[in-house]
Amino acid sequence: MGLLVQREFTVDADDRQEFERQSRLGIWEDMRYNGCQMIAYGGWAFGGSGDVMVTHSAYADFDHWTATRPWGFFRSETARLEETKEIRAIAAGRPRLYGPSRASMIVFDDELSTPEVEWRDVGSPLAPIPESFGRQSVVEELRCELGGDDAAEFDEINQESIWPHAQEDGGRVLIVGHDPQLRPPNRVIMTAYPDISAWLAAKEAGGDAAVAMERRAALTSSYTEKLLMVATDYGSSP
Repeated sequence: MGLLVQREFTVDADDRQEFERQSRLGIWEDMRYNGCQMIAYGGWAFGGSGDVMVTHSAYADFDHWTATRPWGFFRSETARLEETKEIRAIAAGRPRLYGPSRASMIVFDDELSTPEVEWRDVGSPLAPIPESFGRQSVVEELRCELGGDDAAEFDEINQESIWPHAQEDGGRVLIVGHDPQLRPPNRVIMTAYPDISAWLAAKEAGGDAAVAMERRAALTSSYTEKLLMVATDYGSSP
């Protein structure tokens, strides 16, 4: 199981372009040297606060995340610090560009999710740049609390009906997991779409897909959806 850390940064509108630049060229590239990935960056278009910028950083597990912290193992390795010195310098001023931040976590199924992350030793290949639809694409985040006996059926509906339908509209499942800080069982699902029109087409489908969505919603005791508007071309194809 992997770990996704979602962090909301308070960034003034005038500083957002520079915040993205330093993040893209500095922080996110440095993460690859640690075997991590930044899989989605942007702002909440619907369902969340519009005054924050949001990152989604993926790690192999909690030990992997801990190693990347300022007090962690990776920051004590002289060889690792040397190979990332120039990259880290790019983002040296980034802390001055944001105010308070808030983090939450998702433990994800690494067989159903897309991040390609693992503990990296110095000299080994970097984590790949994660695939993205690029700027103004969208990522749907769905958080559901379930009844104790409903999780298996919820998962089956997703895998057999809803996700194949999303793919027909250009969607790509990014994260399938749960929030360990919420009452179990719960599910967190993140799905990327090329644009908001593709997301809407998937949401408003008729036929079997609509029936499947109704069945899935009926299993949940809490159903919260947010839509992230991607604000970077990091990871997108030319």
